[in-house]
Parts: sequence; structure tokens; C-alpha cells
Amino acid sequence: MTTALDIPGTNLLDPAIQQCPYGAYAKLRNAAPVYKMPGTEIHLVTRFDVCWEVIRQPDLFGSGVNPMALRPGGVPQAVIDVYVNNGWLPRASCSTSDPPSHTRVRDFLEPLFTVQRVRELTPLIDRIANSLLDRLPPTGEMEFVQAFSHPLPMMVIAELLGVPDGDLARFKAWSDAIVEPFSMMVSPERELECARLVVEMQHYFKALLEERRAHPQDDLLTAVVHASDVPGGFNLEEQLTIVMIDLLASGNETTTAAVTSGMKLLIEDPTPIAEIRAKPALMRNLVEEILRLESPAQGMFRRVNADTELAGVKLHTGDLLSLRFGAANRDEEQFPVAERIDLHRPQAGKHLALGIGRHHCIGAALARQEIASAFTALFARFDSFAMAPGAAAPAYTPSFFGRNLLTLPITFRRL
Repeated sequence: MTTALDIPGTNLLDPAIQQCPYGAYAKLRNAAPVYKMPGTEIHLVTRFDVCWEVIRQPDLFGSGVNPMALRPGGVPQAVIDVYVNNGWLPRASCSTSDPPSHTRVRDFLEPLFTVQRVRELTPLIDRIANSLLDRLPPTGEMEFVQAFSHPLPMMVIAELLGVPDGDLARFKAWSDAIVEPFSMMVSPERELECARLVVEMQHYFKALLEERRAHPQDDLLTAVVHASDVPGGFNLEEQLTIVMIDLLASGNETTTAAVTSGMKLLIEDPTPIAEIRAKPALMRNLVEEILRLESPAQGMFRRVNADTELAGVKLHTGDLLSLRFGAANRDEEQFPVAERIDLHRPQAGKHLALGIGRHHCIGAALARQEIASAFTALFARFDSFAMAPGAAAPAYTPSFFGRNLLTLPITFRRL
């Protein structure tokens, strides 16, 4: 097999294709599961078994890739200057780093989001979900992202961090500023604006971390401070990266995407709602099917650390892979009738949406519970959902990395 191919309709850097990439994914899985996109240095990996092979060899296929640096010339000097002159250069996040730095951060974060800890947090998550639904107008309409799917995980992580939820609008702008440059689709002007917003966020959290050092509380900010005030602890740049990227941005963006996509899937096929009403235990399977079908992180980068071969394609040290979780999770060889929700699918959680192995999502248990709590609250109050009359077709934020609906105007009928 060779990657010297040009398969039309598979340029994943095309915003039009990103609106619905699943046809492109199917072409690639069948014709070239390891495919070098023409005009780029990126090899797309689209078949489930091949993605699995890469993930289970984290030393051969490293995660230390900064998407912002992949463009010709790397990160613009003007962006670097904003950080150097006004704030601090962001460090690599846990998901885009390798040992030993990855190990240090993961060892700190993992105990904070165990299954037992999330079980203890479930009443808080349920309470926040229901409080948002309490605010809905009696008209039977809402813009789902703004009213529900965005504030839910943001309010949860704000509570855990110990920051005022009155700052949620600022957190949204800041979180967007962190995530957008990773999309590889951001304009130079917007990237510069994002850097300024991130610096603003850095100073906000630096002040809060200093306050927690003087006045500890039972929250994640205090935990970060305690982990920094020991020999070999985190320096300021590492503290800010953990709080802003590993906790705040990672703790809300992907869950918002999953809850929003889940609502869209259920509008398109409401059958699972009746099944879950009859058997509430199937809610967990719905969560897994939403994550599988509309993987919030459509792809993650890996760098080849030694000459090797993958699915018959010769790879060399330094080559770049994009593991397309969104493609692997719809692989018919792994998931029969992959395009539909199946609440009775065997091994429902055997998808790649939350990673596996060394880079399994630290907040996976929290994300799953937030999605489950969201739809449990929705199904307890509402009988059915539909797109709002006259609403434009749902559109996704242009991104090589994520799958986020911009808006979702819906109607709902109360029970």
C-alpha cells in the first residue's frame, strides 16, 4: 500500500467537509486507512484496528505535538510576543505531552476524578442540570447550547475549581480562546486576539492561586497550590496550564460538544428516548453511543519516534499521524450498523472517543456522568424534542480537531 494517493473529497482541512466528515472517513477506511493528505505532512489514520495499534504503542508513537506549531513557520512571533511581554508561555497540556512531564501532571490529576469521586459529585451535577432547566421560558423553545449544554459542564468545573459562577461568560470567552488555535483553522487576527484573552485569563488565575496559598479552601485551585509547594512541584507556568487547559477548557468543551450532539442525534432518531423510559439503565449505553457517533475530539496527533510500518505504509522518524477517532468509531468492522444508536450494542464503551491507555481521558468518568445527568434531567421533564421552526441547518465550528455545534435552536414538549 502507498500513501501517494489523492482521494477526492477527503481534505479534512476543508471547512465544508468538516461539517459532515463521515463520507470522507468511509472512503479513507476502505481505500487508505493510513493516508497522507496531499499538500500536508499529516497521515490520517481512520480504521479502528490501526488506531488501536498506534495507541497501544505510546513510546513508538508519541503525543508531544503542538497543533499550533504545525503551520509553515510555526507559531507567529506576534503571538509569542503577547505571551512573553504580558504573561507566560503556555506549557503542553497533559493530552499533548509525553513522559516525564505527562507523568507528573497525570499523577496529580488522576486521583481528583476517580469513579468514586465522581459518584460523590453526582448530586451536584444533577442539581446544576435541573437548575438550568428551571430557568427555561414557558414558550417551549430554547437555544440548546447557550441555555443548557454549555453552562452545565462549565458550572460543574467552576464549582470544583472554586471560582464564582458569575464569571461564566468570561470563562466561555477564555475557554474558546484556548481551544480555537488548536483547530488549525483560526485566522492570524483571531489567533492574536486569543493570545491576549489567554493572558487575561492567566492573570485572573494567578491572582486566585495566590489567594488560595494565603487562604486554602476545599477546591481544585487549592489542590494545585498544595502540589506546587513541595520539592519538585509545579512552577507557575505549569500551574496555569493545569488550571486553564487540563481542568477548565478540557473540563467543559468536549462535554458541551457531546451533550449538544446527543440532542441532535435524538431529534433525528427519538427511538432511544422511549427505550430509556422503559429501561432507565440503558442511559449509560446512550452516553457511550453519543460519544462513539459524534466523538467530541475527532482526532489527536501522534509523532513517529522510529522508522516503522503501519497498515502496510512505511513511516519514518518524525512523521506525523492524526488518529481520527471520529472515523474509527464508525468502523463497520468494529461496530455493525455503525451509523445508528444501538442501546444494546455489546461492549458499548469500546470506542476511542475518550482515549485508552496512557492518554485515556482523565475526566472520562466526570464527562460520562455529566452527559448522563443532562439527559436524565431532560427526559424527566420533556416528552419530545424537535428543531425550532425555520432554524437553519446546524453548523459546526470549523476545526480539524473538534466537533462542536455552534448553535442548536430546538423546541420541546413538556410531560
